[in-house]
Amino acid sequence: MDPYVVFDCQKIVPNRFALTMVAAARARALNRGAEPRLDLPHADVSELALHEIADGAFSRDELAPLLLGSAATTLLPAPDPTTTELRGDGAASAAAAPVSSAQETVH
Repeated sequence: MDPYVVFDCQKIVPNRFALTMVAAARARALNRGAEPRLDLPHADVSELALHEIADGAFSRDELAPLLLGSAATTLLPAPDPTTTELRGDGAASAAAAPVSSAQETVH
């Protein structure tokens, strides 16, 4: 893959985390049979997704649900109260898995 494609992508989506999310979502869509927007016959889906982003094959409205900001916060589900518990300082932490009993290792 051309290393400059990522630099071109950052002109469209400046945040690297958001770029990763957008590219992953497009690669999944291509894997599921979405029609490619560019004709790159020898590119794999992740490379094709980055090339599509770099070439501006998407409108801002198409990218908005995948980007960070007000649109992204409305798409996130509310946290499940059964999987989090409050620590002593009031912050939420993930519930810990039960610890199994120690077993002797045989070599």
